[in-house]
Amino acid sequence: MVGGCHQDVLGRAGNAYEPATSCPGIVTYRPGGVARNVVVLLGRAGAPCRFVSVVGEDAAGRDLMAELATAGIDTSAMVVDANGRTGTYLAIHDEAGELVSAISDLGLYDDFVLPVAALDVGKHRLVFADANLAPAELRRLADTHGDRLVLDAISRAKAPRLRPLVGSGALFICNLPSAELLVGQPIGRPVEAAEWLAKAGARRAVITGGSKPLAVLDNGHVCELKPQPTQVVDVTGVGDAQTAGILLALSAGASLVAAVEVGMAAARAALATAGALRELPTGVVAAALIAGDKAET
Repeated sequence: MVGGCHQDVLGRAGNAYEPATSCPGIVTYRPGGVARNVVVLLGRAGAPCRFVSVVGEDAAGRDLMAELATAGIDTSAMVVDANGRTGTYLAIHDEAGELVSAISDLGLYDDFVLPVAALDVGKHRLVFADANLAPAELRRLADTHGDRLVLDAISRAKAPRLRPLVGSGALFICNLPSAELLVGQPIGRPVEAAEWLAKAGARRAVITGGSKPLAVLDNGHVCELKPQPTQVVDVTGVGDAQTAGILLALSAGASLVAAVEVGMAAARAALATAGALRELPTGVVAAALIAGDKAET
């Protein structure tokens, strides 16, 4: 697992959100970073994980390292930059929990050069990376790991970093706005994004679209999976939970479509939870193992 590990500062309006003014609400602090969020969920589910990232030698960095250790994550390849400042992601949510605006202070990743541990992981292990990494480092991962690499586009701001890697054989996970930047044109539905990614040379992809049917591209075949109706309590960390479910099932040997179904179950659990999931529900973990068993029979 390679990518972002920083602190999140999250503000949620208590009443109707109004732009350009001070809104009463609640501000919380928590560990963040897509790769960090995913690896912690996997570690707490019992999956063996080694995490590679960079933090500053400051209070936030020390707190993040300690939290990773309590989740059972191998942090031997983590880099502590004595001259750097641990990254911060600042987000504002409206009264319904929807994202209104965000600022990423993540410059520490721009000069981060991956240690050897990120490139030497064994021939049969999945490698997950988020687009917080610099383009050159993402290219190194793609060249080294090929179809064992899973790439998360994160956001419209970071998605362009993955565009040169579309034909690398990696599995892409992204939402519809990020997929538009990967294919270079506006797209109305995830299934259209999957078709365009296939034309661009992608072999595998998972494209989400909120309440729209999710699309899966698997070696030229595209299918849609319709999300089940779910009461939305909070959208925080939904994508990370879904990605963790997908990776857990893939690591168990499940097919991509079956793994995505597990990920969707994890996303439903996250939507029904206030704040980000602390751990994957036991039912999701069991479903991942069952999906792997079915693929072997």
